This record gives sequence, structure tokens and C-alpha cells, in this order.
Amino acid sequence: MAKCPNCDAPLKDGDWTCGACGAPVAGAGMAAAAGSIDQHAAYGGPAGASSGVGGYGAAPSQEDYLPEYRTEPATAAAAKTGSSSTLRLVLIVAVIAIAAVVAVWFFVLRGPSTTGEEFVGTWTATTRSGIATTKIVKTDDAFAVTLSGSQPSQKVTVPAHLDGKDLVITLDDFSKLAGEANADRFKDALKALAGDFRMVFSSVTPNNLSLRIVGSSPSGQDYDQTFPMTKGTAAAP
Repeated sequence: MAKCPNCDAPLKDGDWTCGACGAPVAGAGMAAAAGSIDQHAAYGGPAGASSGVGGYGAAPSQEDYLPEYRTEPATAAAAKTGSSSTLRLVLIVAVIAIAAVVAVWFFVLRGPSTTGEEFVGTWTATTRSGIATTKIVKTDDAFAVTLSGSQPSQKVTVPAHLDGKDLVITLDDFSKLAGEANADRFKDALKALAGDFRMVFSSVTPNNLSLRIVGSSPSGQDYDQTFPMTKGTAAAP
């Protein structure tokens, strides 16, 4: 005689539950009573299903009757993957946009760089103090600008550097005249005497330059002056 797998109580043929403990026993090695109705088929379950997930004698899970519970994790994973891909695409587009803006500024707005050969030579300008002469020399990639006033004592040679299409002299360039050890002190002294300024040489034509001096005086007054320069040494009056 078959016994209940839960409490070992004797079972009769055709029993679906144990008369002692009430545990379901169908599908546990017992044969169903002849002519009995397949309860699974009657209630929409798979015919002849045994105990276990979704079978008679076991509580059905949400996955048995709600298929969406089985697909939700996969859907969530797909959504997460799609979101990550979208974020990655947005970041790539942003980086490309930034690179494009920098390229436009550097090559279009700022203008192409130059070797500086067009600045080399002797140039003259007429100022309120008389004729000023500027001699620009290039050695390898270094530039030296000699500024001469109307008086023999008004002469100084200063290093210069290229900035885009222009040749520029700043306070930092002037400070190099004092050597590396004294550069900072010389710069501070010059700034106190002449203010903060920069000299910008721009090529206009092969025989003409434009010298722009822009900055602020020691008292804080801004100034911006431009002097046209012509190639060649001016004749003495």
C-alpha cells in the first residue's frame, strides 16, 4: 500500500490528498483513480503535470500565469543597455562638437600661423617724438626686435614671439633682458614705470606693417595706439 510522502500514513488508490495530514499526494508515485478527471486539464493546466512549479500540489507562481514577469528582467536589461548606448553617443557627439569649435577658432577666427618671414627687415614709423626705426631679425625660430628712437640712447633689443599671424612683444619678453634670476623683479619695475602693455606687429602688405601698442598706464588708464610702418630706413630730415 502506498504511503503519504509527508507523514507515512497509508493511502488508498485514487487518493489525491492524505487523509491524515492533508498533504497533496498526486504525482508522488501513485496512480490516479481510473476514470478520474485530469484536474490540470480541467483548469487549464498541462495535462498529467506532476508536483512542482505550476503542477498540482504546488502553489503556482506568478511566472506560470503572468508571462510578463518572465520577460520583465530581459526588457529592463535591454532598456538599460539602450540608455547606456544613448549616453555614450551623446558624449561622443559633445566631444566632436567641442573639437570642431576649437578647430574653427584656431584655424579660421585666430587665423593660420606664420613663419614670421614677412616681419624680417628694417621698418620706420613717424611718431610725435620723430622717426622711430624697428629692425626685426629672425634666427632659427627666435625673433629679436631692435627699437630705436630719435636719440642714439633710445635703443633697445627685445625678444619677440609669434602669436597666430602676429609678432608680439609683452612684458614677459622685456623681462628676459634681465636674465632668468632677475626677470620677475625687472618685470615688476617695468610695470610700475610703464604699466601693462603689449606691442603687436601685424603684416599689412609686403612693404607695410602695423604696430599696435595696447595696455594700461600705471595709473590704470587704458590706451590703444596704432602706428603704420614702412619697410626701409627713412631718410634723415
